[in-house]
Amino acid sequence: MVMCHGRAENAVVRAARGEPVGTFFKPADGKLEARKRWMLSGISQRGKIIVDSGAAGALLEDHRSLLPAGIQSVEGDFSRGESIYVVDSKGKKIACGIANYAARDIGKIQGLRSDRIEETLGYHYGQEVVHRNNLVLL
Repeated sequence: MVMCHGRAENAVVRAARGEPVGTFFKPADGKLEARKRWMLSGISQRGKIIVDSGAAGALLEDHRSLLPAGIQSVEGDFSRGESIYVVDSKGKKIACGIANYAARDIGKIQGLRSDRIEETLGYHYGQEVVHRNNLVLL
């Protein structure tokens, strides 16, 4: 959207051509960005997952999903689908995301390989505790 003086000569035509005739307002972010803003808002974070240095590196440097093998512990009481923090072993918040498993279930699978999730829990919501598409790095 462009806001310009209405009495300027051919202002609308010039704006449509891309000429700088006023103030340009960039369109709002897409649906995915709105969801990421919601996750970052901090309103819904009811828990956190503490990860080892390997998992922290996989998230921060390689932009990977969070797997149970890299989880050291879980704090708080949250359900599957809730927004949680991911914290490194020094206590620094490194990400927030939507949990694929409830806190009590993450406590049972922490430190395990992903192929042992169903064996341990009796069901399987995916290989990832937090999928990278549902993760925002801080």
